[in-house]
Amino acid sequence: MVQEIVFHLGDCKTGTTSVQAVLAKQAWRTAAGQGADIVYPARVNHIPLAKSLWVDTEMPFEAERFATVRRAFESSDAAHGVISAEYFEFVDPERVAAAIERHLKGYAGRIRLVAYVRPHADRLVSAFAERTKQGLFMKPLAAMHDKLAAEGLLFYAPRFEKWRRHFGEAFTLRPFIRSSLYKGDVVHDFFSWMTRGEAFQITRPTDQNESLSVEDIAMLRAIHGRIRAETGRSLRPVQQALGWYLADILSSVPRRNGTRPRLHSALARRVVATYAEDAAALDAAFFEGTPMSDALAGAAQKALPEAQSFRAENHFGPEELRLFDIWADLLSRLMTADPEHFKWAVRSPDHRGPTPPTRAVG
Repeated sequence: MVQEIVFHLGDCKTGTTSVQAVLAKQAWRTAAGQGADIVYPARVNHIPLAKSLWVDTEMPFEAERFATVRRAFESSDAAHGVISAEYFEFVDPERVAAAIERHLKGYAGRIRLVAYVRPHADRLVSAFAERTKQGLFMKPLAAMHDKLAAEGLLFYAPRFEKWRRHFGEAFTLRPFIRSSLYKGDVVHDFFSWMTRGEAFQITRPTDQNESLSVEDIAMLRAIHGRIRAETGRSLRPVQQALGWYLADILSSVPRRNGTRPRLHSALARRVVATYAEDAAALDAAFFEGTPMSDALAGAAQKALPEAQSFRAENHFGPEELRLFDIWADLLSRLMTADPEHFKWAVRSPDHRGPTPPTRAVG
């Protein structure tokens, strides 16, 4: 039986892909040896397990998924068993506490939880890029601010205070700010927190899922717009899969001299006004100093005078736009021919199931 269970809760857009890649590849070394002393029972992540506590259609699989990780933890004498899923961001902490009571009761007092929180302005821009790359959002960045404010996604303090009410000192919140992270890197920071500062070494590069440039976002918007015009709404989940994994390839081969997405001054002032109180509440409740408030103020100071354009015609010439349309038309044919196989095939090999789905005949 592992000595303790660690829940890595996300948030989304806080380097979770990097942490999970190191865990899944056993790319660490401790005093116990390469890949030793930590058990991570997932091929990629535990998003399905998190969904079983949140998504109605996934709830029937809760017991089975927790049983799988429990068996892995009980069959090991490692110091740490890790569960990692950024989708815990969307799960009520009360449900997590209840699931632990149901499925991991023997580990009472030996469970720790950690989450990372990205500064408000940075998360706004990253959410804009994330939803855009999946073809889910085609409006300006300012409209994303309005949407997230209405959804309440970036009002962090109430959510994290609820985690602490349920888990007390077992819950840790870390600022996703490079200067606040151990070695300026979230993977090293997570391992340092998990091992309580014991010596370790990460044995693979830690940068995964790098941010897209303005030019890449504009290209994806052009491709998604063309596909949407060709296929309508019926293939939206397939289009999301395309955007997700195409963006992974783009970020692994960064555009030379690409433009970084940034707020403009008018929007930055709105963002500061919206989230200043929440940033101050987070700082007071969880951190030494004022890292979240400082980051919010810094984003306003670094804002551009005018809004950036994410229209492809403002970044590419006629021949490039022609190629985007051609590739989009070809992708539309492939997506329409066999949507489920396309969703499987477009994934990286590490993220695929062992065999493609069988097409229903009827």
